[in-house]
Amino acid sequence: MTPRAALALLRQRTRSDFRLGVYVVFGALAVLILLPIAFVRLAQGTALHAAVDFAIVGFIVGATVHAWRGGNLDRLGVVVAFAVASGGCLVATISPAGLYWLYPIVMAIAFMVRPRISIPLYAGVILWLVIEGNALAQTGQPLAALAAIIVNGVFAMIFAERTSERRVQLEQLATLDALTGAENRRALETELEIAIAGFRRDARPVALAVLDLDHFKTINDRFGHDEGDRVLQRFVQLVQVSVRRTDRLYRYGGEEFVLLLPVTDELGLQLAMSHLRSQIRNGLAVRGEPVTVSIGGAILRPGERREAWFARADDALYRAKQAGRNRLEIDGAD
Repeated sequence: MTPRAALALLRQRTRSDFRLGVYVVFGALAVLILLPIAFVRLAQGTALHAAVDFAIVGFIVGATVHAWRGGNLDRLGVVVAFAVASGGCLVATISPAGLYWLYPIVMAIAFMVRPRISIPLYAGVILWLVIEGNALAQTGQPLAALAAIIVNGVFAMIFAERTSERRVQLEQLATLDALTGAENRRALETELEIAIAGFRRDARPVALAVLDLDHFKTINDRFGHDEGDRVLQRFVQLVQVSVRRTDRLYRYGGEEFVLLLPVTDELGLQLAMSHLRSQIRNGLAVRGEPVTVSIGGAILRPGERREAWFARADDALYRAKQAGRNRLEIDGAD
């Protein structure tokens, strides 16, 4: 991947995933700010302080890489929040000036974890500072310094919660199809990249299926677009109750949809899509006339890019249509 393409992917993923963006920014700040400070402290002979700084930088960078590669951000957030809070307390103990690092740490924690985690962590930090005492005493105004950390944490939590609520609303507007409630094409492009990254990491098979309702234009022409819209909504409902919770459905355009199925090989895709076709055939109708679906599938190949993977699934769909519709065609991994 070229540097330009890598930068474009970075911008796309951080824009679409706020929490991933927090980790990327956190990792960048650790490398650009904390790492040089660690080298300066090492040169000044404060080896213990430098070692703590190096450990914190290494941990943050490792967490950022793990987040980028598709790690569970909920579990990762708890681990990172606990680690940076502990590191901040340790730095404040080693050097009174380290107390000031707790201010950005408190803010970062608010964006990494929910209040039920951040509040006990904040309480632990405050308790440690009170018991240790020296870091606060060195400021000359221990109560003011302690109050400032508490106020900083409270406002950070409030801002993080409000931002999270707003972000969820905006993400729904940006990634959900207004008519059917399925995720949209924009969300699909991001998730395909994440699925490919996961496949490169652990080599677990992942499948893609392109679904197209048969003779949908005829439905619109005969019964009107309102009836066509109801068919699309009912179709999405049937798909969502017929597949696994881990499978993701996207509306690609018109009557065409895409299913992303993690940890699914060719046999698994064959069984899942055959079941889905049966559910659609038996559960979807317009004015008593059954509606069927044609499906093209593809298993991701090693080294394959998103465009080529999708093109194989789309070609398989075309073959299904050409062979008479209401069929499944799969382009396997080999």
